[in-house]
Amino acid sequence: MKGFIFLLALACAGSEDVSRYDPTFSQTKMHIYKYDGVILTGLPEKGLNRAGMRITSRVKIRGLGSSQYLLQLENPQLQELNGIWPKDPFSSLRKLTERWTPHLTRPVKFGYLNGRVGNIYTSEDLPEDILNIHRGIINIFQITNKKFQNFYDLQEAGIEGICHTRYIVQEDKRKERLVITKSKDLTNCQERVLKQTGTIYTQLCPSCQQRGRNIRASAASTIVLKPTALGAIVQEARVREVHQFTPFHELDGAFRLEARQSLILEKITSAQMEQIPDMRSQRSLQYRSERNVLQQPFKLLKDQNVITQIKDTLNHMAKHNVQDIHMDAPLRLLQLVQFLRLAPHRAFSEIWNWAKTQPEQRHWLLEAIPAVGTIETMKFIKSRIQESEKIPSEILQALILALHQVKTDRDVLAEAKEIIDLDQVKRCQLTRKLTILAYGSMVFRHCADKPTCPDDILKPIHALLIDASSRPNDEDIVLGLKAIGNAGQPASIKNIVKLLPGFGTAAPNLPLKVRVDAIMALRNIAKKDPRTVQRLAVQTFLNRKNHPEERMVACAVLFATKPPLTLISMVANSLLTETSLQVASFTYSHIRALSRSSLPSINSMAAACNLALNILSPKLEQLGHRFSKVYRVDTFIYRMMAGASAKALLFKTSSCIIPTAMLAKVRGHALGGSSDLIEFGLRAEGLQEVMMKDRAGDLRKTDSRSIRRILSKFINWKELPEERPLASAYLKLFGQELAFAQLRKEDLDIIKQKITSPIDSYVNKLKDGVSFTSSKALMALEMRRVIPTVVGLPMELGIISTAVALSNIKVDARSDPPISKLPRLLTSRLQLNARLNPSVLIHIRVFMGISMPHFQSGVELQVNIRLLLPVSITAKINLKEGNFRIDSSPADKESRILSMTSQVYAVSRNVEDLFAERITPILPSTPERRISTQRFRSSARSSPGTSARIASHLSPETLSDQVPCSEDEQTPRVPNRSSYRSCATVTEFGFKACVDARMENALSIKHSPLYRLIGEHTLNVSIAPVSSDPEIEKIVLEIQAGSKASSKLMRLSDKQLGPDRIRSSAEHLRLMTRDSKRMYNTTWSSSSSSSSARQSGRHSTRSRPHSSSSSEYIRGRDSARALPSGTRVSKRRGSMSSSSSSSSGSGRSFRRSQKYRSRRISGTLHSRRVLSSGIQTRSRRLLDLAFRPLQESRYTVRRTSAGIIRASTPRSGSSRITRIGRGSGSRASRASHGSSILRSSEQRYLIGRAGAPSLVVLLRSRRTDGTQRGYQLTGYGRMDSRLPRVHLRVVELDEKSNWRICADAAMPSWHKVLTLARWGENCERYRVSVKVSNGQLATHPAIKVKMQWSRINEILKYNAKMIGDYIPGLAYALGFSQTYRRNPSRQITALVALTSPSTIDTIIKLPKMTAYYQGLQIPTSLPMHSISVRVQQKGFSSLAEIPDLFLTINQRQCTVENELVWSFDEDELKHSLTSRCHYVLAQDCSASPRFILMMRRAEIDPSKKEIKLVLASNNVIIEAIPTQSGIKFLVNGAERDFNQQIPEAPAVLVQKEGAGIILEASSINIDRLYFDGKRVEIVLNQMMSKTCGICGQNNGEHKMMKPNQEQARDVEDLFESWTSPGQSCTDDCKVRREFVQFGKLVEFEGLESKCFSVEPVQRCLEGCSPIETRSQVVNFHCVSSDFTVRDNTMFSRKSPDVRLSVDSHSDCMCRCA
Repeated sequence: MKGFIFLLALACAGSEDVSRYDPTFSQTKMHIYKYDGVILTGLPEKGLNRAGMRITSRVKIRGLGSSQYLLQLENPQLQELNGIWPKDPFSSLRKLTERWTPHLTRPVKFGYLNGRVGNIYTSEDLPEDILNIHRGIINIFQITNKKFQNFYDLQEAGIEGICHTRYIVQEDKRKERLVITKSKDLTNCQERVLKQTGTIYTQLCPSCQQRGRNIRASAASTIVLKPTALGAIVQEARVREVHQFTPFHELDGAFRLEARQSLILEKITSAQMEQIPDMRSQRSLQYRSERNVLQQPFKLLKDQNVITQIKDTLNHMAKHNVQDIHMDAPLRLLQLVQFLRLAPHRAFSEIWNWAKTQPEQRHWLLEAIPAVGTIETMKFIKSRIQESEKIPSEILQALILALHQVKTDRDVLAEAKEIIDLDQVKRCQLTRKLTILAYGSMVFRHCADKPTCPDDILKPIHALLIDASSRPNDEDIVLGLKAIGNAGQPASIKNIVKLLPGFGTAAPNLPLKVRVDAIMALRNIAKKDPRTVQRLAVQTFLNRKNHPEERMVACAVLFATKPPLTLISMVANSLLTETSLQVASFTYSHIRALSRSSLPSINSMAAACNLALNILSPKLEQLGHRFSKVYRVDTFIYRMMAGASAKALLFKTSSCIIPTAMLAKVRGHALGGSSDLIEFGLRAEGLQEVMMKDRAGDLRKTDSRSIRRILSKFINWKELPEERPLASAYLKLFGQELAFAQLRKEDLDIIKQKITSPIDSYVNKLKDGVSFTSSKALMALEMRRVIPTVVGLPMELGIISTAVALSNIKVDARSDPPISKLPRLLTSRLQLNARLNPSVLIHIRVFMGISMPHFQSGVELQVNIRLLLPVSITAKINLKEGNFRIDSSPADKESRILSMTSQVYAVSRNVEDLFAERITPILPSTPERRISTQRFRSSARSSPGTSARIASHLSPETLSDQVPCSEDEQTPRVPNRSSYRSCATVTEFGFKACVDARMENALSIKHSPLYRLIGEHTLNVSIAPVSSDPEIEKIVLEIQAGSKASSKLMRLSDKQLGPDRIRSSAEHLRLMTRDSKRMYNTTWSSSSSSSSARQSGRHSTRSRPHSSSSSEYIRGRDSARALPSGTRVSKRRGSMSSSSSSSSGSGRSFRRSQKYRSRRISGTLHSRRVLSSGIQTRSRRLLDLAFRPLQESRYTVRRTSAGIIRASTPRSGSSRITRIGRGSGSRASRASHGSSILRSSEQRYLIGRAGAPSLVVLLRSRRTDGTQRGYQLTGYGRMDSRLPRVHLRVVELDEKSNWRICADAAMPSWHKVLTLARWGENCERYRVSVKVSNGQLATHPAIKVKMQWSRINEILKYNAKMIGDYIPGLAYALGFSQTYRRNPSRQITALVALTSPSTIDTIIKLPKMTAYYQGLQIPTSLPMHSISVRVQQKGFSSLAEIPDLFLTINQRQCTVENELVWSFDEDELKHSLTSRCHYVLAQDCSASPRFILMMRRAEIDPSKKEIKLVLASNNVIIEAIPTQSGIKFLVNGAERDFNQQIPEAPAVLVQKEGAGIILEASSINIDRLYFDGKRVEIVLNQMMSKTCGICGQNNGEHKMMKPNQEQARDVEDLFESWTSPGQSCTDDCKVRREFVQFGKLVEFEGLESKCFSVEPVQRCLEGCSPIETRSQVVNFHCVSSDFTVRDNTMFSRKSPDVRLSVDSHSDCMCRCA
């Protein structure tokens, strides 16, 4: 019993001890504290300006009983700081203090028990902003004290929300006090008090936040408790909260907002009984604001009449933005938006009634309405729409922008529904489409933060899709899908699935575009439910029955969801057995592009894609650009924590040069998130046909009874879908589709009619002059984030951008004679006068600090960009005479085209004294001090004393309030200054352009992007006049082409050349041809076999006379090595002699050095050659091939000087030049000076007497004294002569100037083009030549381009050398192989050979290396045979036939010969025709078929064939039957002559060719049909994916397709399916296809069952017996043995149960009654 009593006493003592440490206040005493709250905003470094707020007061707390306490402030003071802290003192805000004191001194009641703050009670009329300051003080007392623990974590409620908090409790027994330290991570909150806008379309990047947060916040508190018998009393508390923000990496510095609180107990006195006011309003500790984020002020405004201020602002904008944009226009726009956000709904009607009769005020009001973003604007716009039957364009513009910018809630969405249901909106299809898309975006914004979206909000767009699907209406289906895609809610998936291929029953009946849009609608939904979207996308992708484009789009959607490694591996594994090359190419390129990404947001997916590449076959990489591809580039700079990515998705078919669809998207990454900036999509189905060929339409809309009768005989016949839209496009911004449009062929016809209609009205308007002003205002960006601080004041982080553009346009036109119709433009003289001055002003503001309607204190970045470009021109056009002229006035005053300023300020504003606004640059302005002027001072001379002065204005809340500040810390920082100014003066035209840049930043503090941004930055680009004597009247640009060009020549002396400096054209032609031939032979022949050339040169001892011409080939030491010993050579300008011994000795030493160098090189590269011997062998084969130019006999040039060159014809058949002397190989090729094109100074007269110029371009300035200054370009050409040639010359109009540019081009043969460019004084200083020749590389057509130069200026030389340093790396990145060979030093040669229709071989020879690429894929297939033949025959003249070559790209040929069929897709099918049945070879399978081509075995000879062509035009049937005497031609059963026109089908042409006939019907896309009895050849054009039959669908994807659009199992199944069945035994065809019953019972699922085929089988007609059969495996559906079957066709749509083998009858014999 005694022990029990002892334990009980011990427990009581312990509980008493614990209660002593529970925070509390005395119920009978009054606690008086001294409170100090400070907020400072700026950079953390000393010596920089900051902005701050300070609240000081005495705080009285007394008990009210039942754990209730009363808090009251006494003598509150508000102060502000704008300067260097702590050097500059806080200044008192007297007027604001007087206004706030009555509210601040009101008592507040709060509950408090054991350190936990309960409810807060206040009077009803106490503003929330004032109560928040009380909350900040009460928040200090929020203490969670856990028993028996001194280190613990928890989620604690506070003014900022419920955030992660860590406690450390320390007991100081000597001083009998408890010290509690707690810290809060404000970025790790369970419930965060936060208001923000403008970030809905941004996706956070968790991996980016791990590397560096752009926003970080924490709070630390130190609380000292004094234990007493009643509890622990708070004696002292210090709180320090830090918010930091940087747009870059946080390690490089950040803006900081620091909030400090200090609460010190002064005394405890007896509480006096006072009357307590009524406090019924119950509040919580969490921060609360009555304003939404849109009501946060841009600028402080006094409480005045809002309507009056709106009117004043509109008047100001209307008055000062007429001719040019006023500098304060963006700020006025912000002010107007702020006023409108504060205005009630009734104010909008009053303002509209005032402004609607004033055009300018009305315009600026409607420009500002969308940016307001409140429900009042929606009501205002709805009222304006209801006022008229048709929506005005300005109201429509405001409506669409407002729907995309309004802040959404249920009321706003309800208002938007009412607007969509208005009759005015429904009547206009465009308006209806735009508003429904905008409503989808509103749903996305409203439900972005909600786990599920209410059904009533989604109902309008769901109902639209359901209703459109039931009709069906393709356009409304697409509209509904796009609206659902904008909404991006998982609840919409069930509606989308019904339209997905492979899921919904409605999908097969929908066009491909609609099914693709259904897949694309899943992309935004993946942001909320990625797993469901991944499941649907991967199933769509793996289903190979789906169209390739559907699968590729599903692949793109899948990768947009950032799938895990398992799904990526599944996709990669499926490619190993993929049958569609388009899908394989697209998916492989997508995986490969993602594997190379450097973005941190997809690092894990990039690693998974990199792993998946190891699974895939390397052959997929060889799929060229003819196939669908994904191109992706991205970059991310970690120091900037920003990046960008762009990708393009190209969807192609194997038969199209133009992609059928394209998607391009740009995505930005910054501020810890990413967003789709812009996306553009385009479909071009059918566009290629319109671009390539414009065919007649006489046979398109015709009756097709004959064709329908034939098709009706085929079981389960399915036609291809109806022709799709010609083109469609859409535009997305920030992931939301704004608009889309479709273009059909009928739309093109309407456009053509409008263009060709009379234009009298437009011309008359231009005659009278058109003058108008166009202006646009836009709030381009508004991102705002508001969070509370511990002091109770809200911190705002906002980024706002506004832009205002204006342009005054005046245009008038005159014509002689007057223009009445569009063709008259070609014969009239036009004069167009235009005056316009477009100007744009952009204002960007970034703010961080305290922002309230009463005061603002923080850091503000202001950027202003102004662009002004006045234009005043007069254009004169005379198309008939080929004259075009533009006159403009010279610059008369300095015009600043572009100006940009940027500065970061510390700002302090309060509403009671707006004129006392303080804006101070963060970087203090100090006098410029150059470091070079500073003097070194010894430390011994410095004062030994230290500055220990403590400023009296320092507040006790500073953590270092007792530490003195050194003089250096209070000294302003010296900014880093730099400036740049450069001007380019153009004296000829009397102006100069200047760039002036000045920068003042804080890089001296820290070298980082943020500190580079701090300070003042200015950039100005201006154009100013230059004084000239005489003055310039006008600047003229004139172009004259044709026969009157010579009349415009202004400088004639350029043509007056002496007769002694002109050669005849024939002599120059011989020179060019000789030199070009020598250039070719001395480079390619020598360099390709350098060793043999060296040997021939080394053993050559033939002597020859040395003339002046031969001396050109001998330079320096080369002459000594090239001549035999003992030979002496004399020159005109000097002599050179060499003894036998010296010359031979130098030759031996040279050969030894060459041998040693070759050994070193071969030893270095030995291991590399061993590792890649196979590749090197193939490379040598390519590099050793000799280019053979095509020979042309049109010009034959012979050189009779046998002493220089000797022509020989080696066995290879290629021309070769053997040079007399040693070392003729590489040395002669390097000595490019041997080319007379570069060497001869008289080549500048190459064009000689070319005749009158055909082109003159003058850019000149006309002066007051009549003189002209400027430049003249003259073009000469003779294209119809024996030697086609062109000459261009640029000269100055100043007669004293010899500076010129000359360019010559000539075609000495059809296979060779020579060009020469010269410039400098008299075109003699610098020279570059280019020769282009076509020929063959091996047996492949090839083109060789060779560029040589003798001398180029230093700038070109420097740039070329700089580019050359990057060439090896660039060549490696592009996949080129490289070999380091010594090539001619002043020559670049490129050789391109077409080795196949889709690949080329490329060799590029540079002076120091050779790069080559074998099998380079080209984007499209080229008709190689046609190109090769045309180029060999006509050379470069065949360039005029390039359009025809591209037209043949869309031609596809199907050929039948003997038992082989080569389909349109180049598949080889072998089958013998055993019966006399007609087989459908090729037919038009569109909804309105125009032809069917059929063939069958000939009756006279089984090895021959008959053909039948059935045309829809007048149901014409054309037959061709082989006979003993030739081909019998029948039309509708009657024999016709080949050369006779067919009256029933006049567009069909038939003619005889050899033993066969050729039929052409281009109007139905049959370019050629050839038949000779044994061979059938049909060539179709523009029929990709529009044909069917044995020749295939002509798309490269679906092959061997049967009439029911299913793939045949083999060739026999294909031919049987396209057999036209017979009807009776008297027909030539004795077979037909039918559904059959299996001959015996089958045990299926344990029961005896009868089985019926679900696909037709070829059988003999009734009364016929088979004479030839084959075994065929067919799918059967089984039923019970007692099941009654009336018709076997009932099983055609049943699912297969078993596969059984049956006999198929190939041929039959009949006995007809």
